[in-house]
Amino acid sequence: PHDQPKIVVATNVAETSLTIDGIRLVIDAGLARVARFDPWRGINTLLIENISRASADQRAGRAGRTAPGRAIRLWTEHEHAGRAAHDLPEIKRVDPSEILLTLKALGVDDVAAFPWLEPPEPRALERALTLLHDLGALDADGAPTPLGRRMLSFPLHPRYARMLLAAAERGAVRPVALIAAIAQGRPLLVRNAGKHAADLRRDTLGDAGASDLLLLMRAWTYARRHRFDLDRCRRLGIHAAAARQVGPLWDHFLRIAQSQKLPLESAPPEDDDIAKCVLAGFSDQVARRLDRGSLRCDLVHKRRGELARESVADDADLLVASEIHEIGRGDGETHVLLTQATAIREEWLRELYPDDFSERVAVDWDSAAKRAVARREILFRDLPLASRPLDPPPAEEAAQQLAAAVLSGECPLKHWDHAVDQWIARVNHLAKTCPDWELPAYGEAERELIIQQICHGAVSYKDIKDRPVLHTVKSLLAPAQTALVEQHMPERITLSNGRAVKVQYADAAEPFVSARIQELFGVESLPALAAGRLPLVLHILAPSHRPVQITQDLPGFWRDHYPRIKKELSRKYPKHEWR
Repeated sequence: PHDQPKIVVATNVAETSLTIDGIRLVIDAGLARVARFDPWRGINTLLIENISRASADQRAGRAGRTAPGRAIRLWTEHEHAGRAAHDLPEIKRVDPSEILLTLKALGVDDVAAFPWLEPPEPRALERALTLLHDLGALDADGAPTPLGRRMLSFPLHPRYARMLLAAAERGAVRPVALIAAIAQGRPLLVRNAGKHAADLRRDTLGDAGASDLLLLMRAWTYARRHRFDLDRCRRLGIHAAAARQVGPLWDHFLRIAQSQKLPLESAPPEDDDIAKCVLAGFSDQVARRLDRGSLRCDLVHKRRGELARESVADDADLLVASEIHEIGRGDGETHVLLTQATAIREEWLRELYPDDFSERVAVDWDSAAKRAVARREILFRDLPLASRPLDPPPAEEAAQQLAAAVLSGECPLKHWDHAVDQWIARVNHLAKTCPDWELPAYGEAERELIIQQICHGAVSYKDIKDRPVLHTVKSLLAPAQTALVEQHMPERITLSNGRAVKVQYADAAEPFVSARIQELFGVESLPALAAGRLPLVLHILAPSHRPVQITQDLPGFWRDHYPRIKKELSRKYPKHEWR
């Protein structure tokens, strides 16, 4: 209580947690700092966002709790109608890795089955568990490691808890805490500040080695030394307001480090020690340059991106990116940009993560040479760090690559012809018509198996293009099954007038025979296939071999249609026999 009018400045904590007697007026800016996962930095951060309509109602309720009051909203009614009805639950907005590590430490093995009030998104759960494994907080069975339990002592995102623990071992707690503080806020450096600002920044701040983070630390130190002077900061492309917010956060992180008995060094550490601490927190964002002529990189977890052109780590073959930006393009593709990069060395990876190295043989398809090629690779997790050619490639993998090229149509087999397609259709029709005979049908899996058999022992298209096919295709059936096909789905049938005609088979149509009318004289019916279960379709042709009737009812044709057709065609083809 106070005798004079009083102004209370409150965050959104006042929406539900605070009642002050005598409040008659609320002026609502409609904004709040919201905890949200930042996919660029891989951490949770506070972002200024518009509040929901439900939050606005809660804020308005602060006025008039004990007497009539007013609420003034600093946005339009039209904008209000377009705002979200309710806030998204925090568990759906943030990275749940810290929560999951806590649950694991409490003995919850299956976090997906945990009775959440609001469950996290499955993709967020998967991403968080992968991160905890990468940080060494969980073992292969998903149980918390001693390192993971130590990380829980820090009220920080697991990335920075891991970095501070690494910093304690290397005498680098102060700079790592500063890096963590800089990462929490708005960008410290103006992007595309211009060549003059870049040159002045380089001359003033000096060589920052091969780490954008070291450059940020120097920029902040410069801003603090000049008391965050706007003009001085602007000339170097430094956001003075963003720099001013770093100091209190740095002090906060140092207090956390002291509370956890981490030694604060008195002498500055080596740049390599700082880089190793960054690597400890972002090992899931290790990247390798693909070539020296571009900035394209492969990353851990089968991702690909491009290093920012302004990065001071642009000469490194191996680096770790503290930020990954996914930028949508007009063509619907996503451009992945790697920023805040730090150059690292392979021996550091072997020192910190000796169990994450492996070797494999990778087999790929060379479309230009039309052959399978192989290389032996050294991997950090799933990221190839080095490779050398391997010739010849492993037989089974080479056959799979060849088979894929055949199936895609890139390498057609010369002898996969009409006869092969006819045999496959014959078998499939008999298997479908007589399921009790238990014949194997040719599906996509069987076709792939057959082609792999044809490709076995070969590494190039030249090796297989002339190989026989029909014998391999028929080998899917036992001799007795082949005999059933020949008997009940024959290539040719003999009509009652003694003429032999070829049966045409196709997977998507019923079997049929074609014959000119003159070849059918004396034929009253057609034999059925598959032990009488599958009637044949008859394509009756004119002397010109054009169809005049398609039927399964030959007696009905002679009785109902032939007199009319005979009258028409005999005038057109008088030299042919007409009965």
